[in-house]
Amino acid sequence: MRIKTHQKLLTSVGVDIGTSTSHVVFSSILLERDLKSRTEKFEIKEKKVLHKGPIHLTPFSDPHTIDFGALRTLILSDYANAGFELAQIDTGAVIITGETARKENAEEIVAALAGETGKFVAATAGPNFESVLAAHGAGAVMRSAETGLTIMNADIGGGSSNIAVCRGGKVIATAAINVGGRLVATDDAGTIIRLEETGKRLGEKIGLTLKLGQNLDGSSKQLLAQALADALIEAIKGTQESEITEMLMMTPPLDFQEKVDEVMFSGGVAEFIYGLETNEYNDLGRLLAKSIGNLVEKHEIPMSEPEHRIRATVIGAGQSSLQVSGSTTFLSSGLEYPLRNLPVVTPYVPRGKTSSDKVRDAIQNALKRFDIVEGTDPLLLAFADAVRPSYESLTQFAKGIVAGLPRTVANGTPILMCYDTDIGNSVGNVMKRETGVTNEILSIDEISLHEGDFVDIGEPIIENVVVPVVVKTLVFEEK
Repeated sequence: MRIKTHQKLLTSVGVDIGTSTSHVVFSSILLERDLKSRTEKFEIKEKKVLHKGPIHLTPFSDPHTIDFGALRTLILSDYANAGFELAQIDTGAVIITGETARKENAEEIVAALAGETGKFVAATAGPNFESVLAAHGAGAVMRSAETGLTIMNADIGGGSSNIAVCRGGKVIATAAINVGGRLVATDDAGTIIRLEETGKRLGEKIGLTLKLGQNLDGSSKQLLAQALADALIEAIKGTQESEITEMLMMTPPLDFQEKVDEVMFSGGVAEFIYGLETNEYNDLGRLLAKSIGNLVEKHEIPMSEPEHRIRATVIGAGQSSLQVSGSTTFLSSGLEYPLRNLPVVTPYVPRGKTSSDKVRDAIQNALKRFDIVEGTDPLLLAFADAVRPSYESLTQFAKGIVAGLPRTVANGTPILMCYDTDIGNSVGNVMKRETGVTNEILSIDEISLHEGDFVDIGEPIIENVVVPVVVKTLVFEEK
């Protein structure tokens, strides 16, 4: 099949619900057909910010609950002020970050907003994914591609810091730590009015007993800020030497010990680091920034300034969360979109001559690694270099998939697959022709997925064959 469309312009939204602030950014994404590609796959050629919404303080109805009504009103007002209707939004992501992901109604809110904010807007949460998005939004990924340097970005928000190492235009290592400017906040009189559990535990580690309603003096604030800054520098260096750093880490330590050419900081605290914000918000942000700056100088860490700071994550969510399939994807006509939160299962099919038994066994072994009930729970099978494009091999392969999903076939549940090469259409057609299954089939091509990923898949955006895909981490932390 030859695709006639040459370009497709999408309007994307990024919504960031953070510990301190929430904001919306609208972007345009230009997809262009690669005429040099054998399959003429569409690539993202241009990304441009169309409108930056104002910075809102994230509304809470109590310390443990996000005020959904107030938050929804703020976001919809941003749509109206930017001149966008919900129906005009083609794609994007709602991301909930830092300590906010721990709130009691976090999962429900991010899912609801994703469903209300456009045609195909993904619901996302997870510290490593936030690190990737912030690195894209801050410009670290692009700078690493343009300069050949190894760039680290540390996005410091109200409740967490997300670290990413970028090289050659790719994120090659990530980590996250509970270091943020609003783990503790006071009113103008110095009385604690906001205290995250992480802030309370940090206080205990450094000899401070913190509770709501208590007065917090300047020296105690400085002790908290210095402890957080020390932990962040350890996380950046990948050393994790202290008990405090170990306690605060949200992910395994940064698995990168090579030289970093530049470190840039984004997020709300970065506004203080670069001297662009001077207001006092009665939290730890200003003191934390100063302590980080002192440590950067002490350790002679080479620092550069990012393209975007406080809006880095939301810009990344709107511009860098999207992938598109190849044009040889197979889609049954009866599928209903969007398909959301599909866990990726990766069967390891032995190389060599394909047999249906080997494919069946690979699928069933992969399913054992997950708490997934085949035929009941949604899932997406992802294959890497799985089958030779001969009709005999494709037939054996298709029969093996059907044999490996007996309850799915019996229940009439859609069979969902993804391939890193351009054989999606071939597998889908052969499966329909040679196995007799009546299930709906989605067989995506030219997207690489990994075990542990989650994906959202939207309805076709180009000539009924190219589908948008958001590959993400979906992790809501325990309350």
